[in-house]
Amino acid sequence: MRTDSKSTLSRTGSHSTSSRASVDSGHKKLIPSIQTTEKFTSKWPRPQSLKALNINRSAKGWRNRKGVIQDTILELEEGYSLGLDKIDRWTRFKWCLMVSVITVLCYGSGAMICAILTWFRTWNHADVMYVADNDILILITLAGSILMFTALLGLTGTLLNSRPILATYTLLLWPALISMLAVGYTSYKRYAFSLDRKLNFSWSQYYTPLGRLMIQSSLRCCGFYDPLHEATMSNKCYTRTPLPGCKAKLFRFERENLSLIWSTTLSIISLHLINIFVALLCSNHVTSVFGKGITPKRYRLSELDLKADAEKIRSQIERIRPTYSRASSSMVFREDREERTSLLRDSPH
Repeated sequence: MRTDSKSTLSRTGSHSTSSRASVDSGHKKLIPSIQTTEKFTSKWPRPQSLKALNINRSAKGWRNRKGVIQDTILELEEGYSLGLDKIDRWTRFKWCLMVSVITVLCYGSGAMICAILTWFRTWNHADVMYVADNDILILITLAGSILMFTALLGLTGTLLNSRPILATYTLLLWPALISMLAVGYTSYKRYAFSLDRKLNFSWSQYYTPLGRLMIQSSLRCCGFYDPLHEATMSNKCYTRTPLPGCKAKLFRFERENLSLIWSTTLSIISLHLINIFVALLCSNHVTSVFGKGITPKRYRLSELDLKADAEKIRSQIERIRPTYSRASSSMVFREDREERTSLLRDSPH
């Protein structure tokens, strides 16, 4: 009898282990011996109320904690202690990501401010850059816009703990890098290779009369080499004006301005690469728990699921039949029964 019961238990344990592995792929099931639906699983974290509740198995402990259990049930019914009614502490990854996003916002807003001030020509010699480096000014404006939009998106995703938004932020850091590389490459190429010839060719071929007049007014010069060489006449620029030509002043301004642009851009690019690295490492770890702590829609129980699982449990219970033990056919028990029967018959009433 004991050997049969042990073998039955071992078969039952092996059956439950195989069903647990086949149904939930290693996750713990609420009813491991019955093949229920995969929605009956305990792989999602419990609410804080249930984690804090330590119920004793004894009857005394159960009676002492009866009020605590009722309060916990009421809290869960009201939606409290699900992790949505409190603010968690920021992780180290979230702090690093926040600092990275703020740095992107800083140099993006700085580039945008410089571009706007140049477009509106609010600083000295802004007219010269507006005419001579118009393409670089457009690239700076584009890079600043992309950086500011990317930084605002990253700031929103960090504060909301939204991984999809942070994934978009990480992706947009690459177009921002390309735009910054375009600014640095264009300004360095113009600065390093035949700047004087490029200025001479641009003055005669690309600059409009209005553009030449803006450069002459800003640098206080007349013509390129002298007032007789492709000058735009004005009340200060005429044939016998004492003003010098614009070549030397324009060349000096362009070297200083282009050197400042490409050196600043390349130094920011190194910082931007660090920000890309930080975003790749930290954007998926803004919280300690993956997601919002809410059970996904796939694992939410419905009335049909409960009915189907109840039918499965009922069918499994109906298959179980109790095993009845038969009386032994040994002669020892028969002789003992006959002796007791004879004694009962011979005893006086």
